[in-house]
Amino acid sequence: MSISLKQLTMRKILRKILGETGIAFLRSIRSRYFSKKKRQKTPFEKRKVFYATFIKRGELVFDVGANIGNRVAPLLHLGAKIVAVEPQKSCYDELKDKFGKRIILITNGLSDIEGVKKFYVSDASILSSFSEEWINAVKGSRFKQHTWDRVEEVEMTTLDKLIAEYGIPVFIKIDVEGHELEVLKGLSTPIKCISYEYTTPEQTMRAVECITQIEKHNKNIECNYSKGESMRWALEDWLPPEEMKAHILSMNIAIGFGDIYVRTK
Repeated sequence: MSISLKQLTMRKILRKILGETGIAFLRSIRSRYFSKKKRQKTPFEKRKVFYATFIKRGELVFDVGANIGNRVAPLLHLGAKIVAVEPQKSCYDELKDKFGKRIILITNGLSDIEGVKKFYVSDASILSSFSEEWINAVKGSRFKQHTWDRVEEVEMTTLDKLIAEYGIPVFIKIDVEGHELEVLKGLSTPIKCISYEYTTPEQTMRAVECITQIEKHNKNIECNYSKGESMRWALEDWLPPEEMKAHILSMNIAIGFGDIYVRTK
């Protein structure tokens, strides 16, 4: 692009008035506020910003289904105290390596009662599950390229047992591939905020039943959700539980996966 004599003269005048420091400052302002291409937030940054709206430094959080810690890392950065639950050996070994003693690591599974359950290990660690129903629902469609060809027996505990040992968390995140309802059945304490993963249309009713289960021990709740990994509220207003159930059943909820949030009003 050619520069006119008038533009060149104006630049010289500005440089003389402002000096190199002033010119550098103006460039930084232009870059920050007027750049056409804004830098995209990383997944870590998006999670940190999202969780910062309801997690404060020093508060206790349970991450159920921590996998390799993509939620643990931003929560730690916010100063949360974390109990991470992950029964898959390859994943909890990585959690140990990454976070060490900065988190409390539970290598049991969680369910409605203590005991031993079969754990179906996938070739993709994020798809391993205690739920045969969920595996059967997704392996012929969206995850048909994956296998669950190894079965392990895992000792189970409950959310109530963890609360008795570590205290009541302000937030419980549950992402256990179709086993969310069983985890919630092991909880009898009202919690300030709970998130659980939904899978639609394969497990639409399970998403509804999870709200009903939370309601049994906490009548004063409202609901919202986040699509996929967007880390943004999908609904402008939080809904009462019955309206959220209707929203899910009418398939107005985004098809695929995401997280439903249930909080105490």
